[in-house]
Amino acid sequence: MAYSYTWPATLPQSPLRDGFAIKKGMNILRTPQDKGPAKLRRRGAMPSVMSCVFSMTAAQVETFESFFHDTIRGVARFGFTDPTTGQVAECRIVHSDDGAYDISPTGPGRWNVSMQLEVMP
Repeated sequence: MAYSYTWPATLPQSPLRDGFAIKKGMNILRTPQDKGPAKLRRRGAMPSVMSCVFSMTAAQVETFESFFHDTIRGVARFGFTDPTTGQVAECRIVHSDDGAYDISPTGPGRWNVSMQLEVMP
């Protein structure tokens, strides 16, 4: 494993069931043929992508943002317990054009923090 950081113990250790999904796959090259079905060949390992939503207090949101901005600087890999296997996996937060994570209020002093995590093969 090539990570130096771990998901903070003071943050929720597993995502909410609602909003959790995992996309698994393989890096496959598909080549159409003149006749017959397309040929497939494996090109290597592909990371799985977990969609996660965590319910956090305001203090936990501050801890998460410090972890994201100061510790992993938005890009470093870290250890996170995969809820599907129970094993610590090497992960990183996926960035998109919209940002890396979303924070939305759910009630007084409670927030949902949603993100996608890539699980390295």
